[in-house]
Order: sequence, then C-alpha cells, then structure tokens
Amino acid sequence: MFQRGYRLRIPSGGNQGSRSPSRAEQLPRPQSNPGTSGARSIGRSTPDPGSGSSSNYLSAGGHGNTSHSPNHRSTTPSSDGPAVPGLEVQPPSSPTSSLDEPISTAVRRRRNSGTSNHGDPTKLTPQRTKRLKTYAKKMCQDNDVPARDVMCFIDSGDIFFMLIDLKITLIKLFEVNRAKRMQELKDALESKDFENGLYNRLFACMLSPNITAYVTDTQHYIMDFITTHSDVFKIPPGMLEDVELRAQLGKSVTKLLTGIRSVIKNALTASVVKRTSIADVTRALARSGSGMEVDSTHWNRIALLRRLLQIFLIGVSDYKNASIDDLFSPYLIPSLKQDMRRKVERELGVNIAQLEDDLFGTNDALGSNDQASPDTPTGNSHAPSARRIEDGANMDDEELEDQSRAQLGGGDTNGEEEELNGLGNSVETAAVLLDDPMDSGFGLVEGSPARYTNTIRFWNFVDHSLLVMRQIAKEASSIPAEQEKELQKLFIEIFQADLAEFPGGKKVSKLISRTNPRWQTAIQTKLIWTT
Repeated sequence: MFQRGYRLRIPSGGNQGSRSPSRAEQLPRPQSNPGTSGARSIGRSTPDPGSGSSSNYLSAGGHGNTSHSPNHRSTTPSSDGPAVPGLEVQPPSSPTSSLDEPISTAVRRRRNSGTSNHGDPTKLTPQRTKRLKTYAKKMCQDNDVPARDVMCFIDSGDIFFMLIDLKITLIKLFEVNRAKRMQELKDALESKDFENGLYNRLFACMLSPNITAYVTDTQHYIMDFITTHSDVFKIPPGMLEDVELRAQLGKSVTKLLTGIRSVIKNALTASVVKRTSIADVTRALARSGSGMEVDSTHWNRIALLRRLLQIFLIGVSDYKNASIDDLFSPYLIPSLKQDMRRKVERELGVNIAQLEDDLFGTNDALGSNDQASPDTPTGNSHAPSARRIEDGANMDDEELEDQSRAQLGGGDTNGEEEELNGLGNSVETAAVLLDDPMDSGFGLVEGSPARYTNTIRFWNFVDHSLLVMRQIAKEASSIPAEQEKELQKLFIEIFQADLAEFPGGKKVSKLISRTNPRWQTAIQTKLIWTT
C-alpha cells in the first residue's frame, strides 16, 4: 500500500506515456512484511543513461531487491511484484499537511420540484403557504381578529395579488374614514354650540368700527376672511376644504348675518325710544353677541348707525316701533336733505330753519364744524333740552341678549332680507347723491325713483351713506392718510351730536382703555376691503 499523502502523476515524456495503465497494473502487490519499517523502500527512479529510456518506474520490495546499484534501477519487474510503468510517486510536502486541512461541507442543492412556481419569490409554494397560515392563525388569535379573511388573503398565492388586495383595502378604509369625518363635520356644522360660536364672531364683525359695508358683498368678504383666519372662528380642520360643507357654512353665515343685522337694528330703535346713551347701547350689543371689548371707535360707528336709522325710518314713514316724535331731533338737521326737511316740517309742523338757527346759531349750519352748545334753549318741543333725560335710561342687557338669541332660530323676526347688491350700493350712485342735495332716495321728489321703499333696505341705505362719506373724504384730499383723517372727523362729529342728544348718566372717560382679545384685534384690523 502507498503511504497516505502520495499522489500519482503521469510523466510528460517516455514511451509509456501514451498508454494508461490498467487497473491490475495500478494496484500494488501486498508486501510480505508490512509491519517492518525498513522492509519497504519507495523512491523516485532515475533514467538509465545507457538505456536511452526516460521512463520512471515504481519499485517495491524487501531486502532482496536492494542488489542494484543506487545509481541504476532495473526497469524490469521484480519477482516480488509488477512494476507500475509511467507513474511517479510524489510525497506530500509535509507528513501531516493533509490531516490539518479543514473539512469542507458539501453544497446542498434544492431538489427541483418540477413546478413552475419553484424559485419565484412572488409565488407562494405550499410550504410557504402552510407556514404563513400557521403564523397568521396565531396572530389572529393573539389580536382577536377573524382568521377567515386573513386565510383568504394568503390563499391568493401571489404577492402582486396580495398588494392589490392591500391597496383596495386601504382605499376602502380611507373612503369609510372620510365619509365618517364628513358626517362628523356636518354634525358639528349643524350643532348649536358651533352656531353660537360662529354667531359671536360674526357679531364682532358687524360691530367692527372698520367694516367697509354691511350687506354689499359682505358675505363674500367675510367668507374669505373666515378661510384665511379659521382659528378666529374656530372652524374645524377639513370643513373649508369640502365644497359641500363650505357651501353649507356660507348659508349659515348668510343666515346669521341677517339675524345679527336685525338685532342691531332693533336694539338701535329701542335705544332711540328709551333715550339710551351710545356707550350703553354699544356695551349691551357687545355683551349680547360676542362679549368683545368696546371703545370710542365702536361708539363712533354705532352713533352713525343710529343716526342713519332715525333718518331712514322717517324717510320710509315706518313709525311702528318709534314715532316721528321719537325719531326726529334737531341734531339730525345737518344730515337732512331738502326733501326730508320738507317732510319733517309737514308731518311735525315745525320750522326746520328756525330749529337750525336756534341750535347752531346760523342757517348755514349744514355741514359746519362749529356747533353751538347742546344746552342752547329753543323754546320748541324738539329742542335738545326738552328731549334730554338726565339720568339716562339704560337698555336692559338681558332683554337685548334674549332678542339677539331669538334671531338664531328664525333669522329676522320681521322677515327682513337685505338685498346684497341693489340700487344705491354703487360708487356711481353715491356720486349722484352728492350732486343732488334735493333727493334722499325715498321717492319724495316728484319724478325721482325711490331706492328705499321699505324697512328691508335699511342696510343698503347704510352702505350707500358710507360710500358718500368716503367720497367726501376723497374730495378733501388726495393723500390716503389725510382721507382717513377726514373720514374720522365725520364720525366724530356724528358721535358728538349723538352724545349731546343721548347723553346718558355715565362719564365716557371711565369706559375707555380696554385690552382687546387677539381675535377681536384680527377682525378689526384685517376685515377691511375697498369699494
């Protein structure tokens, strides 16, 4: 036997290289003394120089085979065993190198199952399906989820099918959640709490001293303001993004604004009859609606509204809640045109020129800034001294609050629906009114159309009057800052006249200096538009 580690290789030359040895020739013959270390000799044969042969032979034998010269080995087979021609024994580099080499494991190849899905990661083999179902069953039990739908999902057998199933499920879940959210927003929009909160903020908008108009495009600009300042009105997220909910919100805003205008109008009418001071009526309106803070700028605006209401009710002859004796005051004379002066003289039997002279000291007092003292006696029942109530009858705040809340359910109790855009609401019409001091728009001048025929047009009359005042300010100066100053002068003059007619019993100075809430400041400074 060969020692472990020997390798056989066929030499490159020699006549024996052309033939492969047979199996019998390759097997060595057993030795007689395998246990003796010196009984075996194996070496590399060298070619005989005299024989001309380059073949190497492997020889094995006992002591009797050592008769040959060390420099020459016989190429004939010995008597003990055949020689293996054409083979060369090469010893290992180290006796233990083959033992130290690591044993490498064989690569196990997956047996081909013969199915078309084998090796495709997008397909579920029966083995994978079984493992997934086992895991899914456990997870369904742990999370208390019905296992039937999960098993059907696994049985689809294709990952792409499963992805489509997941996408459809997510879309369906999104739609369900969206429908649920839309229903929640709709319920919130129709709730009483939301309506009350929206009512309070809209009331603050209508009481803002800087609001441009009350009906002309007002709903449009307020809706834009709500969109950009949803936090001020506490609008839930998502309500303004949905077209239907936004339209429903717009209808609610329109209804509430109509009710708020009615509340303000009725409160001003009651204040005229009760002779309530402008500070008291403004405070009552603020408490009944928004709970906002008021200052002199609010008094200026409410004083203007009360004066315009007195003129309007006289012009349309609406004496249902306030008689003409309650409505007329000599302090209105600077704001009356010729048609209204004749109407008052005819209905009250007074001399407007005489009242004007007694109050202002001149017949040219129309538009004059030099007013006489409110205490100037006139000897007429419509003089300020005869109309004044020194203790100041205050409006009942609770009564006004009940009245304002009554508007939430049914809008205007008088069926008032203001026309948002109509005759008397354009700048062109305002310019005509400025050029025609004879016509007030109530159809009192023969041949002139009536723009204001009934009480539902009061707020259109207010918008028109504000346009006239702005036009006066623009004619006074071409500089915007100066125009604003001129406009404020007009407001202050009206406020002073109102304060003289309705003095009340409290000092104005005690009601000034309040800190406005942030939402109120946002409304008063940003809810402004140009006309």
